[in-house]
Amino acid sequence: MRIPRSMRWVPEWARSAIIYHIYPLGFLDAPQRNPGYGAPVHRLRGVHKWLDHIAGLGVTTIQFGPVFESHSHGYNTIDFFQIDRRLGDLLSFRELVDAIHGRGMRVILDGVFNHSGRGFFAFRDVVQHGRESRFADWFKINWEGQSPLGDPFDYEGWNGFHSLPLLNLSNPETRSHLFDVARYWIKEIHVDGWRLDVAHELPVDFLRDLRRAIKQANPESLMFGEMVHGDYRNWIAPDLCDCGTDYQLYAVLWRAFNEGSFENLFEQLQREYDLEMGAYRDLTLVNFLGNHDVTRILSQLDRPEHIYPAMMLLMMLPGIPAIYYGDELGLTGHKDDGDQSLRGPMPQEPVKSDIYTALAQLGRLRHRLNAVTHGRFVPLQATDKLLAMLYEIRDEDVIVLINQSEDHLPITLDLSRQGISDGTTFEDVLNSGWYTVEEQTLTVDPVWRLWGRILVRR
Repeated sequence: MRIPRSMRWVPEWARSAIIYHIYPLGFLDAPQRNPGYGAPVHRLRGVHKWLDHIAGLGVTTIQFGPVFESHSHGYNTIDFFQIDRRLGDLLSFRELVDAIHGRGMRVILDGVFNHSGRGFFAFRDVVQHGRESRFADWFKINWEGQSPLGDPFDYEGWNGFHSLPLLNLSNPETRSHLFDVARYWIKEIHVDGWRLDVAHELPVDFLRDLRRAIKQANPESLMFGEMVHGDYRNWIAPDLCDCGTDYQLYAVLWRAFNEGSFENLFEQLQREYDLEMGAYRDLTLVNFLGNHDVTRILSQLDRPEHIYPAMMLLMMLPGIPAIYYGDELGLTGHKDDGDQSLRGPMPQEPVKSDIYTALAQLGRLRHRLNAVTHGRFVPLQATDKLLAMLYEIRDEDVIVLINQSEDHLPITLDLSRQGISDGTTFEDVLNSGWYTVEEQTLTVDPVWRLWGRILVRR
């Protein structure tokens, strides 16, 4: 069998990962503004009581949103070498990393290397010394202008926000500082990788040099990029990011349920993963139903009962599934109501829910099925209500069937192109049942309503 080229550069542990994405300032109900003074408040210690809950989902990697000292939401960084005082300090974070590693899970940090906050030491020096600042070239400054915040100069801010001064990533000193940051957290705090904010806006030569720094610190560390649009091959490659977010698939994923049809999703899967022509057939992408920037999935779906087939889809797609914290408990939040509505606190104590139970079952199965994490992916067929996908690797074939209807539905699969011979038997390892290929077709009746079946060749 042809081994996808992505397997030649993505760390093995990452290819099999299930990510749990925490936005810590929200998860731990921290104040929205950093006072800038006072002793650290050790809210990070509140994550410890959730680690068994998280591990129970089959999670292997915890992705932390911004943890560095910042003015407010974490993306306006003040100090890349300090934990935000609203969360704790270096000691409490190191204790948390050790506890996560002790449970066999890994840690990824959010690296905001495209811009800083106005309190960042280099920008403060520019405000104080103007053209004479030795850090003047760390930013993109127009000395003939005046900023809307009262500075006697103007400068570029991310997305037009002057609270987020863009870093000049063509400046060797700026790069050196950020590379030191990347190495420090890997070598000294033992984190396992970086999620790069707005990676699609970072210069390719910067990504290449950053990767070199990260892999020198630990060859098995992960470099994971946030990519919203464009051709992902521009940022994922053996000398660039290991993997990245698949916003293109996300845009189709939840609509498949609200539109009541899997056909557009099926076409997107073909565009991405067709064995010969798929645009991303040899890349590793991170799939999600929610994150800190988009409406939570339970609020996004027109019918809340679709959360179950949606979660099944998330956990059984090719690539790496990422669970946004609280989605397993049914947290809600609309983007139109502001980012804070997407970043609410977790309950005071860990609880279980029906969604959690379903996700945990799917997580356990994903780890058992080598074909799903390492095999060749084939979108088989789709109707309005039913989606069929196949994974193949060596002696294991796995067929995933997902039903978004409120009715149990039968499906007949043509397997003549897949080389699966008559008499081959499949066991449903998600529910129960046995099915046999006859005349190069597999008939499954029923496929469970608002759920599905996962069939493994025996």
